[in-house]
Amino acid sequence: MSIFKELKQRNVFKVGIAYLVVAWIIIQLADVLAPQLKLPEWTPRMITFFVMLGFPVSLVMAWALELTPQGVKKAGGSNMPIYIFAVVLAAVSLYWYFDEEAEPGSETVQAVEKQGDAVVPAGPPSIAVIPFENISTDDANEPFTVGIHDDLLTQLSKIRPFKIISRTSVLRYRGSDKPIPEIAVELGVSYVVEGGVQRVGDNVRINVQLIDAAADEHLWAETYDRELSAANIFSIQSEIAASIANALQATLTQADEQRLNTPATDNLNALEAYFNGKRLADQRSRAAIESAIGEFERAISLDPAFALAYAGLGYAWLLIPEYSASVDPKLVRDSAKSAIARALELEPELPSGLAFMGWSKMVHEYDWASAEQLLRRALELEANNSDALHWMSHVLSWQGHHAEAIAIARQAVEVDPYSPLMTMNLAYILMDDGRFEETAKYRELTLELRPDYTELWRNTWLTFMRAGEFDKATQALVNWAAGTGRDVALARQLGSILEHSHRTGEMAQFPEELFADLAIGNENLGQVYAAGGDAESSIAFIRIALDERAGSRSVLSMKINPLYDFIREDPRFVEMLKEANLYP
Repeated sequence: MSIFKELKQRNVFKVGIAYLVVAWIIIQLADVLAPQLKLPEWTPRMITFFVMLGFPVSLVMAWALELTPQGVKKAGGSNMPIYIFAVVLAAVSLYWYFDEEAEPGSETVQAVEKQGDAVVPAGPPSIAVIPFENISTDDANEPFTVGIHDDLLTQLSKIRPFKIISRTSVLRYRGSDKPIPEIAVELGVSYVVEGGVQRVGDNVRINVQLIDAAADEHLWAETYDRELSAANIFSIQSEIAASIANALQATLTQADEQRLNTPATDNLNALEAYFNGKRLADQRSRAAIESAIGEFERAISLDPAFALAYAGLGYAWLLIPEYSASVDPKLVRDSAKSAIARALELEPELPSGLAFMGWSKMVHEYDWASAEQLLRRALELEANNSDALHWMSHVLSWQGHHAEAIAIARQAVEVDPYSPLMTMNLAYILMDDGRFEETAKYRELTLELRPDYTELWRNTWLTFMRAGEFDKATQALVNWAAGTGRDVALARQLGSILEHSHRTGEMAQFPEELFADLAIGNENLGQVYAAGGDAESSIAFIRIALDERAGSRSVLSMKINPLYDFIREDPRFVEMLKEANLYP
């Protein structure tokens, strides 16, 4: 008897059709009733999965059992064909279910769903606060308006259910006439906050609107007219954050409310100096960071109990070695640590202070455990803190925990999608894992966001050296030299020496003055000598950088950097790994 006839004789087709009809009804009822009964969102999907899994079971039972006047009996013949068929169907059901789940390692990346012309993220409310308009007649009030906007971002970030797009990415919309739904699509958010600030004499007016991006409708709006004082500014910001939370039905915990209602300072001039310091530090150049240090110190002199100002001062000191090869490492280390410690003494649960101390613990003390603990606590308090995400990705990556590091670096890009720093960081973290092709994708994206981002070119030539692509490393060195005012001919010479060493297998011979003239400090020399196959010089300069405790990437990457593979078993290298707490 053919398999088709046997299936028909055993009523497998009838049972299958009947099961599918009933299954369809159950699935439809689940879709309709689950929202009405306020069941979890995954309920209809789970019901569908079990209904599908039950289909091959019903076919097996129809094949194996026979309904007779004497009751249900086991049918004769081989059961193997139907068992094979059932296993295949079950496998398809399982594949369908799990294939729809999020990609492994991407839990921190928001899934998005198409709704009309807008992209609306699934999950917690996602909000972009676009730059506020300075509606004062005096242009000198622009920094004050920028500070109000920046502080509101900080306040909203304290509400943990919210995903808040970071400042760097929303600044591109200052003065933009783009429609709100279009802005929301580009930033991947459900809601947009816009507003304006007017400062006249001793009074301030702040108007704010919360907009549902998909519907392009106002959900809430308010205008605040108050006497101009630091206390009133913080009070307005807290009221705005609480009102937005209420409009979006977000539950504020007692801890959330306490954080929102605790003013940072009661001194308006100190607040304005702090606003100026943050704006300058975010420009990330040596001159701007030095000016930021002055503004933070002014804020502290006006209010010695201003924890945020101390944290900002520590942050500026942490930044400056990235933009100056001549700064005294000990001065940086002591100044950063002292300022951040004072910030946390004044406010122990200050997210920015915890994040900055975590970074300091790693780069200055090689205390990886404390760094990770501090950064994780900062993210518990402020999940959208892009600095904490950025630094946490490095803490994990340099210890070899690449999967979580990449996931966190991707989250940082999601929170700040138009930040060249965050896209460059993701490129760097991917480089740490040897994913050089994907690194190139984010390197190109970074250059699209900021073509003159010279810091990227430094990371780029290091990337190409690690990948063994020395022709590309030469071009990156040239670009870096041109962008930073260095001697392009010397940069090309350095690249050519490294290329020759790689091609011939001979140890590179560098002119004595080359590195001094190119101002390549101890931060990078350990890696450069390693790329040239010079074990003795590489170890010597890693030792210098290790002792300086200035955050050298040559030191921090020791555990996972392939350039060091040829000296990895050298007892001196092993000893330095132990000193940096990176062994085994």
